[in-house]
Amino acid sequence: MSWQRSSTVGPVPDDPVGATVAESIAEMLRWSTVELRYSPDDAPAPPQQAEPATASATGPGPPGWRMTLTVRLRSRIAPLVTPASAPLLEMLRVLPGAGLRAAAHLARAGAAGGARADAALTPALRRGLRDTIVVEALSRHPAFDCDGTAPAELIANTVEYLIELSGTRVESHDLTHGVIIADVLADTPRLRFEYPADLRAAKRAPLLFDGQRSVLIVDREGRARTELQGHRIDRLVPGAAPLDPDAAAFSFSGSLVAEGTRRLGGIGLFLRADRTIWVYAGGQPLLLRRGEHWTAFPLELATTVASASGARDVAADILVQAAFIISAQRRGAILAVVADPDSLDGIVPAKDRYDLRDAVDPAAMGTETRLHHLIDADDLDARTLARFAALDGATILDRDGNLLAYGAIVASADSHQEGARTAAAMTLSQTAEIVLKVSVDGDITVFRAGEAIATLLG
Repeated sequence: MSWQRSSTVGPVPDDPVGATVAESIAEMLRWSTVELRYSPDDAPAPPQQAEPATASATGPGPPGWRMTLTVRLRSRIAPLVTPASAPLLEMLRVLPGAGLRAAAHLARAGAAGGARADAALTPALRRGLRDTIVVEALSRHPAFDCDGTAPAELIANTVEYLIELSGTRVESHDLTHGVIIADVLADTPRLRFEYPADLRAAKRAPLLFDGQRSVLIVDREGRARTELQGHRIDRLVPGAAPLDPDAAAFSFSGSLVAEGTRRLGGIGLFLRADRTIWVYAGGQPLLLRRGEHWTAFPLELATTVASASGARDVAADILVQAAFIISAQRRGAILAVVADPDSLDGIVPAKDRYDLRDAVDPAAMGTETRLHHLIDADDLDARTLARFAALDGATILDRDGNLLAYGAIVASADSHQEGARTAAAMTLSQTAEIVLKVSVDGDITVFRAGEAIATLLG
């Protein structure tokens, strides 16, 4: 997490609100740097440079000051961003303005209540400011077509409702709930059902719209309109193809919500049973709220990194999709792509090499090697890869997506400082083109050349 404050005329002013905004965005985009630069109200604002993978916004700061908030992707990540990274760039573009609007909201509220502008923020205010930044960002997200906006109040109320549900049980169930905010139906509803206000009194509503089998559709006026069912998606999307078969492998993570945003547009929010809140747009996970903190989840960045390493697009997609499935299942894994299978010699034991199964004399074949002949790894897909990768050890592909090894014990340096899985991922990345390490808490870390270059959660 990297952020800093500076001034065009010397010392920076006391501004706990601005500092919290900068810290919160840096925490959200851990592979970025955030700068908050102050200039006097009567002086020109610092010029905003048009840099790649950079976004800025200027707005009012503490009394007598104006501030410019700039967010940059780190130098190791910025060159990997391509047009395919649209969801990441869309979040990058809306965050600086969202941060400034959130700061202005809190400053006005504080002034109305007689609070000093330099007063320290309580934990509750810091938590509320983090949520407000996300609300402001989502309300201006390009996922909302037409005028490109949605009422911030509706998104704020939705987030607050999901937070309330996260601490609730109904009929001995840990609640899940899925909602998509999108204008899907053009007709005027016969019954006006305000979301989420009218659902609060219906305690079983989250059980009906659990986000796994059914998702509630809410329009931008805040009216609950209908449901999207996984097995009847064609009722809202005529002629729609069946859901992606991989989606069923992690439906409890919100795949129905994600698929709904891909086909219907808008923003989807899903409360998981583990009390995390996931935000989706265009079929991709955007943000995750866990433990009162938000983290951006640019899944397409991992695909871009994998593709940049030389992996074919199909192999990169399978690799990343499998990592997401495992992350949603809260299981650890190491997945890798290598350019030359021979580079694994001395790193991965021969018994773990699926690609060498036919090179071993059947008379000398061990039990583990014999198992290789029983599995079907031809035309590898994400679900099959995730099944292999959930075993202890590393799962390794070549650039074309062919399986080379699974359950492979990687010979690594001392792991006392890093942990066994991290040490193995670092060691393997010195030979592999790309390594994705999935931890049991759901984080996905990208390794190249022995270093962690990005964390998709964190």
